[in-house]
This record gives sequence, C-alpha cells and structure tokens, in this order.
Amino acid sequence: MIFGCSTQHDPTYEHEIENFRDKRVAFLKSEKGYLNLVGLFWLKEGENSFGSGVDNDLQFPAEFPKTFGSVFRSGKKVTFNYIEPVDLKGDAVSSATIDIDDRSKVFSRGSFQWFILESGGNYAIRMRNFNNPLIDKTLNLKFYKVAADWRISGHYTAYDSLQSRIITNIRDIQYEQKAPGMITFERNGMSYSFEPRRNSEGLSVIFMDHTTGNETFPGGRFLLLDEPDNNGNIILDFNKALNFPCAYNAYTTCPVPPESNRLALAVLAGEKASSP
Repeated sequence: MIFGCSTQHDPTYEHEIENFRDKRVAFLKSEKGYLNLVGLFWLKEGENSFGSGVDNDLQFPAEFPKTFGSVFRSGKKVTFNYIEPVDLKGDAVSSATIDIDDRSKVFSRGSFQWFILESGGNYAIRMRNFNNPLIDKTLNLKFYKVAADWRISGHYTAYDSLQSRIITNIRDIQYEQKAPGMITFERNGMSYSFEPRRNSEGLSVIFMDHTTGNETFPGGRFLLLDEPDNNGNIILDFNKALNFPCAYNAYTTCPVPPESNRLALAVLAGEKASSP
C-alpha cells in the first residue's frame, strides 16, 4: 500500500520532512557530526609515532608539535605517550594505557579531540577539531522535492535467527554484519526487497538504486526506520533517505551496500549528491 499521492499537497507532511532535513544539517555541524573530523590514522602493531612532522608514522594536523609522542599497540592494549600533557576525562596526563575497545577514553588538546575507532578488526585514531573551518561554511544539502507517494508501506519478515553477512566499506575493509530479517515493498506494480541492519541507534537500511552515481551520491544512501508493527508492517519514507558520512568528509568509513540491497528502480526521493 502506498501512502499519499504525488499530486496531493500536504503542508503538515512537507513541514515534517523539512524539519527532518533541518535537523540533519544541525547534526552534521554538531560535536558528534562529521564536519569536525580532521584525521583518521590507522594503527599497526607495535610503535606508531605521531606529530605534525612528515617523518611520523601518523601525521597529525599542523597545530600539533612536529614530534608529539607515540602510541604502542599490543593486542587489545594501546599505550599513549605524549611529550606534553593532554586532557583525559578532566585529568592532565602524559601517558595512558587503555583497552583498545574502550570508547570512553577520549583525549583532547585545545579544540582537538581524539579516540580509538574500530572497523573490521582494524583500529585507528579518529580526530575531531571543533574549530574546523568546514563547520562554519554554509552547508547546501540537495534534496528531491518532497513527494508523498515515496512514503511507502512495506512488510518486514524476521529471520528465525540473525543472519551473518560480510560487508565491505569504502576502504576495502571487510566486516561482519547481522541481518535480522527482510523488507519487501511494491512500487509501480513491481516487488522489491532489501535487508535492514540493527545497531544501537535502531533499525536502518543501506541501499543503492538507479540514481546512484548520477543524481545521488555514488556510495549509496541509508534510511532510518521505525520498528515494524506486530503484523510486520513497516514504513519506508524515502523522502528521508540520506547520504553516508563519506559524502561530507573523507575521514570516515562508510559501508558499501551489498548486491542484495541494490534496487532495480530509481528512488527519486531523499538526498541528492552534494558537497559541503
């Protein structure tokens, strides 16, 4: 069943979508957004020197000393040593050993903040600069005109158990992802399907379609989903389809939608290709 009609003017619904898109811009510019990212430094086992100098294993931004310290990775432990104190959860430290999977350990110096990121068993230092000039630039995101007939009712069928899938990201790193079920929907009399994923933020689906690489971002898009009802009915509002983080910033790791999530139709709704 399709909700709405492309010729129907619904000011309330249009306001909902515009508000959703405004919140998207606000998020991108927020502390947890992607516009403040200024570094992604992959760690090797053993010692990794860092600083702004070109001779370091990890070259930090120019605001850092040429030689700033090193991080030693040994299995699940990483030890940071700095030539000058940095902040760690309110304490000034010159060294610290942390569990590599502990996301609560965040270092900071001035407007910079950095922490450990994991992707497919690979680990990196991800760095933010809350004074990154990119944040203050006008962010002109491009969207298709709101069309109520792209708010579609689909059907969710849960698998008996989570199904493992191997996903590749844009850096050719493979990692395992769990698929909880399958979503099917109809468009213009044709049936389509894709697999959602579930994480701490809820249910979502990554996909490509016939607009990918033309009118929309080459890497694909994603759609946040509300939970299905008790009968498996689920709303797919493609007017809320958004670009992956790598559309806005190169220091990100975005998934590549698998073949099963490449729709054989043009989804003329949601965010278009754009740049910050």
